[in-house]
Amino acid sequence: MIRIRTGTSWRLDPDLSAALRRAAGPARTAATRAIVDALAIEVDGIDIAGGRAEGPLLPSLEALLRAVARVVGGAPHAAVAFHEGALELVLRRRGASALLTLVSLARPSGVLARDVEVDLDALAAAALEAAAELCRELAEAAPSAARDASRLRAAARDLRRTEAAPAPGPRPPVRARRPGPTPRPGRVACTVELADDEGVLLAYPGGRPDLGSLLAPGTVRVLAEDGAELLALHGFPFLALRDLVAAAGAIVGAVRRREAALEVPLSRAGRAPARTLELDLAGGRVRAGGVARPAPPLALARAVAEAALDLCRLARARNPRQSENAYLAELEAAAAERLAQVEELAGGDLSAGASAGEARARGPAGAAGAPLGPGRLRRLSFRRAWSVDVGAPAGPGLWNAGALTVAAGAEAVVAVDRARGEVAWRAAGGLRVAPLPGAALVFRPGRLEALALRTGRLRWGRTPPGADPDGAVALAGGPVVLVEPGALTGLEAATGRTLWRLELPGRPRLRAAAFGGVAVAASDAGFVYAVDAAGRLAWRVRAPGAPCCAPSSGAGACLVLAEAGAGTALLALDPSTGARRWEAPLDLVPAGPPIAWGPRLAVVGTVGGDPAVTALRGDGSADWTDAPPLAGAPAAAAAGPLLALRDAAGALVALGRDGAVRWSRAAPPGHLPPGAAAPAVARGTLLVPGEGIACLSLRSGEPVGAIAAVAPARLTVDGALRVAAMDLDGLTTGFRLATHLSVV
Repeated sequence: MIRIRTGTSWRLDPDLSAALRRAAGPARTAATRAIVDALAIEVDGIDIAGGRAEGPLLPSLEALLRAVARVVGGAPHAAVAFHEGALELVLRRRGASALLTLVSLARPSGVLARDVEVDLDALAAAALEAAAELCRELAEAAPSAARDASRLRAAARDLRRTEAAPAPGPRPPVRARRPGPTPRPGRVACTVELADDEGVLLAYPGGRPDLGSLLAPGTVRVLAEDGAELLALHGFPFLALRDLVAAAGAIVGAVRRREAALEVPLSRAGRAPARTLELDLAGGRVRAGGVARPAPPLALARAVAEAALDLCRLARARNPRQSENAYLAELEAAAAERLAQVEELAGGDLSAGASAGEARARGPAGAAGAPLGPGRLRRLSFRRAWSVDVGAPAGPGLWNAGALTVAAGAEAVVAVDRARGEVAWRAAGGLRVAPLPGAALVFRPGRLEALALRTGRLRWGRTPPGADPDGAVALAGGPVVLVEPGALTGLEAATGRTLWRLELPGRPRLRAAAFGGVAVAASDAGFVYAVDAAGRLAWRVRAPGAPCCAPSSGAGACLVLAEAGAGTALLALDPSTGARRWEAPLDLVPAGPPIAWGPRLAVVGTVGGDPAVTALRGDGSADWTDAPPLAGAPAAAAAGPLLALRDAAGALVALGRDGAVRWSRAAPPGHLPPGAAAPAVARGTLLVPGEGIACLSLRSGEPVGAIAAVAPARLTVDGALRVAAMDLDGLTTGFRLATHLSVV
């Protein structure tokens, strides 16, 4: 038996009751939707949430109704977030039943209830009864407030109208463990075993954050240097590795501070107490379950980060759409950052607690986010590593692809191995070049050629199927989509064979981006189209006006920045269905696409010719708008907690999350070269192109280095601070870090 009940303590709050009776219009609606209380999910009289499912009642119950409707309608699973995302209820379909799993994401994570089986019809009836009861309670507390539950009543109607669909058929199981050599004594190792008999990874449809599709069962094991098992975490490897990567961050921090010992909590089973890992940082030993084993701390941090990256690769290999899953991306970014930090510490920047063997066993360079080392960075110096001339930049002109930097111009396309500073291959250039997964698509008059990125060899060549394309995007596991005036054409990635062609009325100009299995194209006629891998029109949405730039990803949505009357508007769409999530009016004229900045979106532009920045929350509501002390439309880069802005004269301003100026620098003497690239961020350093490249401390804005004799119109930098700069003539130069000096 299942019953869903809402808390009633909100009715005992006299201030809230008075506010509901007095307020009118939007103020009353906001007060009604802000009612916070617990939601109890009782199975056989026991609340499986244990009182933790607390949050705004109307949105929480509405989300629950819609999740139940998706599962009733045939979806393999759905999820409901509570308590600002710290708690998630995952509903999984199994025949005529639903399996309920409740996950606490507050670290250390925990599974409060796993696969509690209830009748699907009974679950739907309980959710509908809870919604009706809440509406009755609202009417009793304040009759006018009951009108503000229209969205909840709409969700209830949708659930009643949803026709029960048969459960999805069984998917092929996947049983896998972490690839790579068998763990051997003498090295700390972390292995991952998955037993995904129900095809959980395959159930992810793409286009949104989805925890449920990552909860495949399995085991994570950590082995000490002597081969003995330190830990065996049974349950969901994704959650276990999420906690272990967080523990690796704590280890890195403790090593930097030269602490002698550290205790880190690990994921718990059910409501049992969290387990603790005790680390002797000085002695290089780890105690778990009362037994101490040899495991140098940095080697342990590296092992769990590598295992997390392997799990991410396995998930994407099993289901390419998992690359869109924000939960997986978050884990991958954190693991890459841990590897970068371990690399620096094991390499001699700081070696407290690291054994000699650990310093030798280095992992790959990680993402550009970790500081170079402890203390305050004082000076960087660079040396020239390579130089190539490719002609006027074509398409993006310059990008990093794995270990290669690709420079693309009108005369040549050149790939350079960044680590060795050697040209890996060279091919003829073109009018435009589009980077694709594992390939570069070169557009020449009347000719298309796909070059393998690893070798530069010709995969295929052909004449364009229609007009010369403006660009191309690649769908996850699907075709390459050519973007032409008024048409989209799908090509087989391996052969270039035409699979389908979709022509749009009026031959509008299109700007497109890939969102997993669909290509989203915004037309200058004011429509947004989504086309799936089979060439079918998945959805069409009317935008406020012509697009200002290509669609982009942010806040878990497809973002379209478009003209809207005298101003502009930012439209957030569900990539899979085209449903409007929100639309935010903007007063500024944008200078570029919206920038994903932590939990916010930043839109940079001008108002009446003066610079302006608007920060939006994830629901599209405006957080703040600021007029930074600059001149004209600024170029912007998200830099962790800061937003770095540079104007046409070269002046710099760094804004904090609250919109306040953290530091600023006046424009340097002379003039900024035309077409100067936007600033770039790596390892706590801001690289600012101009007459040369100025290297500034991200924390304070102080100069810490410079690269002379370049005027970059394109700029890339990787996690090892290897820089590539391309000027407007296509001369591309690579630099590598020679030395760095930190004061501890």
